[in-house]
Amino acid sequence: MAMHRNYTAISDFLLLNRRKLMECSNATDPSIKIKVSQKSNLADEEYLTVTVSRVLHPSEIDWVAMISPSHSNVESCQDYSFRYMQTGDFDDLPLLCHYPVKAMFMSKDPDYLSYKKKHHKKSRKSKDGVTSCRGELTFHVNNIRTDIEFVFFGGGFDAPCILARTHRINFANPKKPLYGHISSIDSSGTSMRLTWVSGDMEPQQVQYGDGNTLPSQVNTFTQDQMCSSSTVPSPAKDFGWHDPGYIHSAVMTGLEPSSTFAYKYGRLFTTSVTYIC
Repeated sequence: MAMHRNYTAISDFLLLNRRKLMECSNATDPSIKIKVSQKSNLADEEYLTVTVSRVLHPSEIDWVAMISPSHSNVESCQDYSFRYMQTGDFDDLPLLCHYPVKAMFMSKDPDYLSYKKKHHKKSRKSKDGVTSCRGELTFHVNNIRTDIEFVFFGGGFDAPCILARTHRINFANPKKPLYGHISSIDSSGTSMRLTWVSGDMEPQQVQYGDGNTLPSQVNTFTQDQMCSSSTVPSPAKDFGWHDPGYIHSAVMTGLEPSSTFAYKYGRLFTTSVTYIC
């Protein structure tokens, strides 16, 4: 369900950092486990399997969030309370200092609620033992340069509470130049602009054609530079900001229209691409 603020539809998911953290009835249950298929040094693109197990009372509104950076406080935001008050928000302190990057209900795994993936543990006091359930979710993760972690919540989006969380997971190369994009600067077909991002503020280089080399121009932007006003605060300056990294660009000139050329970009020309101009 979505609410409207400043003529913009905002879903329950986007309001997560304004939720008061509730106490889960089984929040202190140490038997609940959450683990990830890879523990560290993530590639630039990964499909991670998140497994939640030993859940005694599964619910269709149980969910898992991917949080970044991993040092985000997922319990309360004491330092952010003044900033909320500046926007006229005097409600209870928020759940998160940062929005979850991604989230998924455990019910996406149809076996989670059906106990088909179950764990049976016998107790010393009972021969019958205790049966709990298990579920798996797959998250598509790209290199966003900051460490991530996964948090298992109960209570849905309306009354979320923390049940378990993983360790921090890092990317193998957070500063790597990525996501190169070619665009035309005119209709002549003799010049093309190459743009990419990295975690490095120092100029990098483009090598193309028969060995032509160009340095990149480097730019970035901060949260304070986003457009807003005192009367109608912009969501762009709201909480949940993530550093965009550094934006590199260079214009390749002297190209032959309707011809194929290769280019490399980065500090050590780590990425190589062939393109038809």
